[in-house]
Amino acid sequence: MQHTYKLYHLRLSLRLIVMLSSILPFGIFASTTVVSITMHDAVKIAIQHDPWLIGNQLQERALRTASQGANNLPDPVLSVGLLNLPSDGFAFDQEPMTQIKVALAQSFPRGDSLAIKQKQLSLQADQHPYQREDRKAKIKVTVSQLWLDAIKADQIIRLIERDRVLFEQLVDIVKASYASAQGNTRQQDVIRAQLELARLDDRLAAVNSQRDVALTDLFEWLPASAQQAVSATFLESILAPPSFSLPELSADIKVLLQRKDNTGLSQLLTQHPALLAIEQSAKAGNTAVNLAKQKYKPQWGVNASYGYRDDDQFGQSRADFFSIGITVDVPIFGYAKQDSEVAASRLMADVIETDKRLLQQRMFAKMLSLYQQVVRFSQREEGFFGAILPQAQEQANASLSAYTSDDGEFSEVMRARITQLTAQIDLIDIQIEKFKIRMQLGYFLEGHTHLYNKREY
Repeated sequence: MQHTYKLYHLRLSLRLIVMLSSILPFGIFASTTVVSITMHDAVKIAIQHDPWLIGNQLQERALRTASQGANNLPDPVLSVGLLNLPSDGFAFDQEPMTQIKVALAQSFPRGDSLAIKQKQLSLQADQHPYQREDRKAKIKVTVSQLWLDAIKADQIIRLIERDRVLFEQLVDIVKASYASAQGNTRQQDVIRAQLELARLDDRLAAVNSQRDVALTDLFEWLPASAQQAVSATFLESILAPPSFSLPELSADIKVLLQRKDNTGLSQLLTQHPALLAIEQSAKAGNTAVNLAKQKYKPQWGVNASYGYRDDDQFGQSRADFFSIGITVDVPIFGYAKQDSEVAASRLMADVIETDKRLLQQRMFAKMLSLYQQVVRFSQREEGFFGAILPQAQEQANASLSAYTSDDGEFSEVMRARITQLTAQIDLIDIQIEKFKIRMQLGYFLEGHTHLYNKREY
């Protein structure tokens, strides 16, 4: 009688726990704990402390500094010499041709090569702001995805820890039922309950490992101070589940993606910083072609010299000499070298244009693929809320009711509860993956923020 009474109370408490757990919200929107650091904060910190961005700024400054001096003429050449000094006495006034000569020579680069070189360096520098914007967009995606991986693991851990109490109650009930020899409980039910509890602990350990990996990868992007804040947020259980809404695509972009409008999406991508950076590189490549063409033009030079002569041995004055001349190179050996350099510059410019087209095609295909994934995940999410989760709850309640009324198998209770837990975990995975895909899709809309309704997260 005592065993029966104890069993009754255990089953009653079990049904109460199941009822309380069933009214908690499913998925990742289930807590109101205060958040100490947000994903948005982590992205901002990662961008502020990214050494690549600092290095890119230094490269731009170096190119702009070089361009400022590129349009200056080369320095003139000053030469001083002693000419026609007689070797039989080394007397400066012995021979009339002996003189001290001071000469100055100035060369002039071919055509407009200086101005073109300055423009080329300036165009190369202009790439870097776009490269930094692209880098920031990629950091946003990378850090957000690592953060979401950690959130997913954290929410699964919370869910498993919540349900572990229920599984412990199941173990207690089946042990009590088996010990009292009441109902149809068998030894294998006890073993099954203990096994499932052990498997739950193993799953909990695996998810904890996944969270540790995600946080370790996230820490690579953050300074030590931010790492401590993130550790406090996750590891000290003060993290609130994400309460943000998914960033919504504008109606115009949805239409383009649904229609797979190549022209419209390609036009949209023309404002992406990655493509704008390549476009600047292409402009710099075209200036390289113009620079190579300047080698067809002659290179001029001018020189002037003054020769001082001493008075002769009898004291008679000798006139000094002044000389001036012009130099120009003569293309005696034809234009084979110039032709090859121009052709090579054109080919390199064509390579850059090809790279731009390939990148645009890849981005176009990736956008369509991501959008289709978003659609599929939305359909799956609706299916979970509309059918899978309610039916899993009903099955769990029905099997438990049958078992507590001695009209069901314990294995069905355990199987139904595991199915419900798995469904809840799958929903968390779907919601997080959907958000990660939206973040990736947002990368391709950089430069069109007015078409992408971004929300604070």
